[in-house]
Amino acid sequence: MLDTLMSVDEAIFTRRTCRKFRKDPVSPETLTKIIDAARYAPSSCNLQLWDFVLVNDPETKAEVAEETRYVHLAPVSLFVSYGNNYTRENYAWVQSAAAAIQNMMLMAHSLGVASCWVDTLGDVDRVRRILGLPAEREILALVLFGYPELIPKAPRRRAIDILLHYDKYKGRLNWPSSDDPEEWTLEQIRDFQMAKIRNGARYNKPVPSERDAVLEALGEFVHVQDGRWLDVLPLTGLYTEEIASRYPKVDLTFAEMTDQVFEFVQDRAPRTLRHELYPDAFHEGPEGYDVMSLIFRLEGYPRDERRQYLTTMRRRIKDDGQLFLAFVNRRSYHRPLRWMRGRIGHSGVEYALAPDPSLGPFKAATPGEIRADLHATGWRVRDRRHFFAVPPSDEIEFRAGRKGRKVKLAGQALTRISQLLQPVGPVLGPVARVHAWDVIPA
Repeated sequence: MLDTLMSVDEAIFTRRTCRKFRKDPVSPETLTKIIDAARYAPSSCNLQLWDFVLVNDPETKAEVAEETRYVHLAPVSLFVSYGNNYTRENYAWVQSAAAAIQNMMLMAHSLGVASCWVDTLGDVDRVRRILGLPAEREILALVLFGYPELIPKAPRRRAIDILLHYDKYKGRLNWPSSDDPEEWTLEQIRDFQMAKIRNGARYNKPVPSERDAVLEALGEFVHVQDGRWLDVLPLTGLYTEEIASRYPKVDLTFAEMTDQVFEFVQDRAPRTLRHELYPDAFHEGPEGYDVMSLIFRLEGYPRDERRQYLTTMRRRIKDDGQLFLAFVNRRSYHRPLRWMRGRIGHSGVEYALAPDPSLGPFKAATPGEIRADLHATGWRVRDRRHFFAVPPSDEIEFRAGRKGRKVKLAGQALTRISQLLQPVGPVLGPVARVHAWDVIPA
């Protein structure tokens, strides 16, 4: 047996997924040890139908990169395949390949080599043909290996008492499969957001045009130099970070639902911020705020819930204060583009529930709905801006052009259509995707 540098429990509990690798090569001897660990994984009926393809040739790697750009992230790109014509019961071939992958990643970690398990592979049939694999060999994953440039901190884990059941399942399903917030409870929204935050992602890659448009409107509407500012339910903290930077003298507080999100937002902010727990501390909180912001958050909560927090916000703001509000218009290209993304790009419940700029359920609203909610809770619109009656090119690339050649081609076609429609964009406000409003107490 091979001597490793770590005990089994140390390797299991300290391994991290790495997404930033150094360019230093991994020696053939080290790679052999890693692959050898895969040979000792359990497999269905002990058939050991693994095949691993290590992609080194630059031309082959460039061709594969048309489907999955991740091959360029690390010095070692290893495709894992398994025979799909035997032991198909209960996805036995998938289980066998997964066991081998886990063995390799643990062995690599014990040797000081980082790894990343990638399942976003684009058109796997085309990748299989590029790699020369027979039809009976199904590609299950791409595993990246290399020496880490950055070792991420440990993400939080679900507690054992939540996921362990004796004799019979005694829990409940975590979340609905629908992306309609009306079908979610506040507790479920909170738990889903915690899970997404727990996985350690930074969520700091917005569509540049969208971010720039929101910040343009923010700068146009809000001119305070100091005072008190409450940012409501910012979740990822993307715009909280920008507010803290652009308005350095304001006393900035944000309201969110969990301690984990508090830490997440504070970590990305350029200065120390105040925070308060939603809903209890938020609804009981003090008055006297000069500015409030609510950016892409009305769409993520049941309508009764959003009217409750709009009512509380009205109570807590000064009579001469202002609310900066941004939302996604349902009568825009938003829904068709999401549908297309699901058909030719990312699909599955996770992607339906995590459309930028949100994590969790998200249902774009109409301007009429938002005006009605504001009117019912004591607000009125003073000014408004709208953006993107047609999709900007970077949004198409961001949402559709991330998964394979077919998606890239579709994205290029949509970009061309978008360019042709740009001249009429300013007169298409009712169907613009992003609306930013300057709102004041009624």
